[in-house]
Amino acid sequence: MQEDISLNLTLFERHAELTFLPKKDWVQKLIGLIPIEIAHLIAREPADKCNDYDHVKDLLLQRFKLSPEKFRQLFLFHQKDDEKTWQDFQHELQTYFDGWTLGLKVNTYDQMRELIIADQMKEKAPYDLREHFLDEWSTINSPIELAKKFEDYEDVRRTIKPKQFKSFAKGSSNNHKYFRGQEHFHLGNNGNEKKYFQSKRTVYDKRIKQLTCSYCKGPGHYAVDCTKRRKDSKNNKSSSSPVQICSRISKERIKTRKITIGNKTFEALIDTGSSVTLIREDVSKGIIEQSNLSRDIVVLSGLGKYEVKTKGSFQREIELDGEKYSVTWHVVPTPYLEFQAVIGSDILEQAFVGFDRKGVYFRKHEDKVWFMHTQVYEARIEDEIEVKHVTNPRIRKELSELINNYIPKKTETTNVSMRIILKDDVPVYQPARRLSFPENQAVNKQIDEWLDQGIVRQSSSEYASPIVLVKKKDGTARLCVDYRKLNRKLVKDRFPLPLIEDVLDKLQDAKVYSTLDLKNGFFHVEVNEDCKHFTSFVVPDWQFEFNKVPFGLSTSPSVFQRYVYSIFRELMRKGIVIIYMDDLIIPAKDEDEGIEKLKKVFEVASKYGLEIKFKKCQFLRRKVEFLGHVVENGTVRPSVAKTIAVKKFPVPTTVKQIQSFLGLTGYFRKFIPAYSKIAKPLSDLIRSDNPFVFEQPQIEAFEKLKKLLTESPVLSIFQQEKTTELHTDASQQGYGAVLLQEAEDGKLHPVQYMSKKTTPAEEKYRSYELEVLAVVNALRKFRTYLMGNHFKIITDCSAFQRTMDKKDLVTRIARWALLLEEFDYEIVHRSGQRMQHVDALSRYPVAIITSDTLTARLKRAQQEDEYTQSLRSMIGSNSDSDFFDKNEILYKYVDGRELIVVPRDMQTEIIKLAHEKGHFSAAKTEGVVKQEFFIPNLSKQVQNVIVNCVPCILTNKKSGKKDGFLNPIPKEDVPLSTYHVDFIGPLPSTNKKYQHILTIVDAFTKFTWLYPVRSTSAEDALDKLKVQQKTFGNPKRIITDRGSAFTSKAFGDYCTNENIQHFQITTGVPRGNGQVERIHRTLI
Repeated sequence: MQEDISLNLTLFERHAELTFLPKKDWVQKLIGLIPIEIAHLIAREPADKCNDYDHVKDLLLQRFKLSPEKFRQLFLFHQKDDEKTWQDFQHELQTYFDGWTLGLKVNTYDQMRELIIADQMKEKAPYDLREHFLDEWSTINSPIELAKKFEDYEDVRRTIKPKQFKSFAKGSSNNHKYFRGQEHFHLGNNGNEKKYFQSKRTVYDKRIKQLTCSYCKGPGHYAVDCTKRRKDSKNNKSSSSPVQICSRISKERIKTRKITIGNKTFEALIDTGSSVTLIREDVSKGIIEQSNLSRDIVVLSGLGKYEVKTKGSFQREIELDGEKYSVTWHVVPTPYLEFQAVIGSDILEQAFVGFDRKGVYFRKHEDKVWFMHTQVYEARIEDEIEVKHVTNPRIRKELSELINNYIPKKTETTNVSMRIILKDDVPVYQPARRLSFPENQAVNKQIDEWLDQGIVRQSSSEYASPIVLVKKKDGTARLCVDYRKLNRKLVKDRFPLPLIEDVLDKLQDAKVYSTLDLKNGFFHVEVNEDCKHFTSFVVPDWQFEFNKVPFGLSTSPSVFQRYVYSIFRELMRKGIVIIYMDDLIIPAKDEDEGIEKLKKVFEVASKYGLEIKFKKCQFLRRKVEFLGHVVENGTVRPSVAKTIAVKKFPVPTTVKQIQSFLGLTGYFRKFIPAYSKIAKPLSDLIRSDNPFVFEQPQIEAFEKLKKLLTESPVLSIFQQEKTTELHTDASQQGYGAVLLQEAEDGKLHPVQYMSKKTTPAEEKYRSYELEVLAVVNALRKFRTYLMGNHFKIITDCSAFQRTMDKKDLVTRIARWALLLEEFDYEIVHRSGQRMQHVDALSRYPVAIITSDTLTARLKRAQQEDEYTQSLRSMIGSNSDSDFFDKNEILYKYVDGRELIVVPRDMQTEIIKLAHEKGHFSAAKTEGVVKQEFFIPNLSKQVQNVIVNCVPCILTNKKSGKKDGFLNPIPKEDVPLSTYHVDFIGPLPSTNKKYQHILTIVDAFTKFTWLYPVRSTSAEDALDKLKVQQKTFGNPKRIITDRGSAFTSKAFGDYCTNENIQHFQITTGVPRGNGQVERIHRTLI
């Protein structure tokens, strides 16, 4: 929580008074408690003042006290921390609210009312008003004064014509507007207007002088306003020949085919951007008489605003690649079409169009063959992959051919796409970063390639992230987008991964194993159309957005995992392949079964265009490493790499090395019985009065501690969704890391160790760079465990977080920062004294060969739920069912996602958890739930949760047209004259089946009666009013809303017979009956 320094000073003063500390010593005591940067601030004060506590207090308050506006922002946008209680959250909100109101000296009800009304007026104010009154925005808290200032500004502005600016990204297909430059206004002749805008004009004139036209190179204007350009355009237009529908394209890039109709053969351009198929008039004369053309006239538009009418159309059949197609040809006047004919996208309704080195080819839809973006993809078996271990010559030959002939053809797609959900709707916009000329060339080349491949498109989104160029190992630059600010707003797309133990259990019946490693083919996956504007990025002079999933977004890996699971879903069901993230293993009983399964996996992977890292694959092996374990002959054991960092710890030769080793082992002493007794021969050596003698007792203790540290119960198996921490440390000698998880005993146990020696180049890194390097390499090492899980990174480097938040990073750090964006982590700083268990691994590195979680609760609840049990019973009888069991949890396959089926008892809880991530709207809450869970009738249940969400009710702001003034109903100054009446409910039912409350409020005394009722009918309302009548008599008037009980004939007759005036408030304006509504808010 961001605290006001005044609270800390108050606590200090109280403590000093309780301990009877003389006030003259207060400053010296305070300096010992505050950060060194603040102490330096005090030390710069004159000698006679730096020991005066009152002066020092004033200095600190002026410098560090939070402003009322800052407290307001904290109060409005503060979110509850998952690790804190609701009482903590209430205290934080109370502190922020008090800081806001007390800072503005709001002490009475009238002052509070004015503050709230003024705040609402500011919320509704347009952007230009906020910008104009920026300097005094937080100090104007009188609604009357604010309204007068707003009206004065708008009166002046109405007389001024705004300068028009054109959108520069016309090609974008989204609806967002982006205007180049800021909005300026022409000054009128009125003296008051000149005075009012004098300062604005000065700024405008300075900026105009700095402008240079990119067309005529003249000063003071943009190219869009260039008069010379307009004159040239008119001259060119008047002297030009008829516009051509198809612009000229370089001969190397055009795709054409020879077409034959009857005895006429001609060349046709393949243009899928044209919606119709065209033929030039002079070509068509050899095919059909012009008088026989259909009068189906089409208006064509090419580049610019020119339009061309066709002469008519005719129907002819053509033959392409052995298949016949019926095509409608539209005849275009000869001067307007450069090519003899253009085959448009209407033919795609009948055929797939493909491109390869030989040119263009067509396939009927039934052939199911469609090659798009085909790449040259080769795997040289003799150079990269070892197959000599396969003893059967036939199988070895089949394996070699299978690998060498593998080509990712991309003939099929899935319906998996990336949906982006943000925690708020405030756009993230960062300006483009300056680039050198060579960098500009590299960026333009990459973007041109992406545009050609349909990976990006032009954009005018209000979201924009900058780019960063990262050098590859070969020296070339790779374009990446810096999405760090956007990632902080993303709602994480958590993909449910199976338990590693469950995956390993499935391997124990096999004897032969193959493992595949997939490349991150993010560009295979589409971005949802509604979300593309979030991916927008800016380069100098241009703005683009991604059509395909980009690198750098924290949700991209999860989306790709979902894509891979969707592709291999059927093979996973049949047990042919087992997947964990992007690692695949294919278990088999023998080599024959193994090669058959490989063929099926390769066939599916090729159809969906997946690329395979063959160098990292293993085929038909008896022993493989998978998920940090060695799988061999049906047995599973931990990999040596998990513990080698400890097992090969060098024998200590100095007292300092003994201290480091004891720091490592001592951190886990609670898991080692009789640790002190075992370690005594070593701990005795660090005593100053003992000589350093490392003999047999010390060697035995050293070896025994290493052995105990790498065995159970110290070393544990990784489990999903357990509390996870990654501890890292670095020094010039090397860097180390320990991956820890909370076990059943509530304590952190190590899962795996890492230690590595620094290279000569790495030894020259700065200390903070070494710390970042340690974290990055640990994440690469433990990626299988950490991807998709939230975890803490514990480091003793306080500069780590500041380094990651820098705007401009050196290339090496920028590359590391982009890698970190894939993970869901938080940074925790811990002093070096508490990190000795990792410090030992970093200073003495060795060479390395390369509960009750939510899921567990859902699993138990499914077993007890009749609804999920009935669905399970359907799986066996219906092979086409989308429901399936996985790790004893029931899932449903929906649009490429494997969603956990939520039992009825937990559906409301799951929806609340999703909604409370940011108190989203119904649509966004539904989207968050659908990322992981399946709940029938979800929309209705989401609505029920949101309408009963107390924070949403209290903070909901009414949009649209503002209401006019209320007309108060006159009331007499006597009790029991006017009643406000309304129902509230339904509420949880009582034993007597009461579900609603009838509320009656006396307008004069505010005395309230609450009557329990079973329904909101007129009969129940009249029964309680008659009970009220027996004791207090009838009122003169009753005020209600227009509910069915109060608009009924029975209620009207009752009021008429009892001579009671009945007032009904306007529909949709509940504050018209505000007294009873106020009571209901208290009840809720």
